[in-house]
Amino acid sequence: MPASPTILFADRTPDKQLTCKQLFEEYAPSNVYICSHSDELISKIDSHHPDILFLDLLLSPEQKSITTLDFIQESYPDLLLIAAIPQDNHALEQEIIKRNLFFYVGTPYEATEIQLALKRATTKLNFNTPAQAIVSPKRLPPFYGIIGETRVMQNLFNLIAKVAEDDFATVLVRGESGTGKELVAKAIHLHSSRKNNNFVPVNCAAIPDDLLESELFGYTKGAFTGAAQSKIGRIEYADKGTLFLDEIGDMKPSLQAKLLRVLQEREFEPVGSLKATPVNTRIVAATHCDLEQMVSEGKFREDLYYRLSVIPLTIPPLKDRKEDIPILLNSFLELHATKRGRQKFTIPMSVMTALLSYEWKGNVRELENLVQQLAILCSGKEIQLEDLPERLLLDYNLDKVDHDSISTILKKSSMDAVLYDNEEKQSKTTMPSKDEWEEGQVDFKELINDYEAQLIIKAMKISHGNKKEAAKLLNLKRTTLLEKIKKKNLHSLWEA
Repeated sequence: MPASPTILFADRTPDKQLTCKQLFEEYAPSNVYICSHSDELISKIDSHHPDILFLDLLLSPEQKSITTLDFIQESYPDLLLIAAIPQDNHALEQEIIKRNLFFYVGTPYEATEIQLALKRATTKLNFNTPAQAIVSPKRLPPFYGIIGETRVMQNLFNLIAKVAEDDFATVLVRGESGTGKELVAKAIHLHSSRKNNNFVPVNCAAIPDDLLESELFGYTKGAFTGAAQSKIGRIEYADKGTLFLDEIGDMKPSLQAKLLRVLQEREFEPVGSLKATPVNTRIVAATHCDLEQMVSEGKFREDLYYRLSVIPLTIPPLKDRKEDIPILLNSFLELHATKRGRQKFTIPMSVMTALLSYEWKGNVRELENLVQQLAILCSGKEIQLEDLPERLLLDYNLDKVDHDSISTILKKSSMDAVLYDNEEKQSKTTMPSKDEWEEGQVDFKELINDYEAQLIIKAMKISHGNKKEAAKLLNLKRTTLLEKIKKKNLHSLWEA
């Protein structure tokens, strides 16, 4: 058996799929081949003898794609087929489901979905893939400290990179409190040619109105009582760098007018000065308010609004990207456990389900604060439901949880095998010791329950998640199996 599988990547636009090819090469170094046309597909299979075929079903015209698929399945029964289909093509998806394909993914491609498919394929083929590739799929690196692998966050990162290349245009960052607006502003700065100069943050809501002007513009000696010497303002301090104005919606109208001049004329006047000072400062503003609504109500200058929002960026709330919650949890657990010299906690499925069911109105900041609280107060090695704050459990009811939705989130995040170890716990069911028999500590129901869970997980693994096949293996009715999976809360454990 070779050290890694051979993969044939059959896609219409391989030149645009470099990211996919790189992911394949992590699992099959030097063994990834490309096929760009349906005419050469069969000859490529015959010449390269792939173990895995990653097939874009629209490589052929749609009416011929199923015929091609059936021919490959019949002619190459040992070939593991991973099909790629457009996410909105439900008719094609139904045809795939009927054929009980090994795996299929949606297009446009998502890295986590491809990783999961390759992880399953290499495990099934029993190749000697690196342990990290199977146990903990490679994470996409944070973008200047911002963690997010969902498509909406990857799109945001791409937009930040494009915005940063323009050295002067102002940017308006919008998002709820706790979403990380300052991190986005800092990413724009660090990705730009201004990165070696100052990044100067100012929270307009935290500084009293009568002090904010002098903080921003500075003042000259004798400008007012107590001004014993001149002071440089933050606008000037950010010269050739970036000034980040957080919560700009709280800025009073007179200051809005002065800021507008800075944007228009690229100069400012310190308090008490009659001479304008030129400045080369890029301004990034942020707010959680609806500035358009404030403009219509006369609370914010319309001309300043349009100057600030040359390039608007919107950060999605955490509730709209729940697939990132396990990844964020993993990062925060490592950070705060290491700070306190503790081992990283494990998270059982019940706790993970509660966390994924919560609305997170405080967004990423609330999640990190929770992890920090647990790192201080949690005494065990595993976080339990009773360790969570009451607000997280008020509306949590395990019987009413949408387990399919939770399972989908965990699959997309590909962190299920990293964060919790329910399967490991389930697999430790052994016969009671002699002392336990003598002391009357044998719990018959618990032992039977654990062993039953082991059997279900094993059957689901063998059938690659096909519940109908797993029920046949266990000689159970499919409805009985579904009921047991729900009752024992075993959703997605066979994916680890």
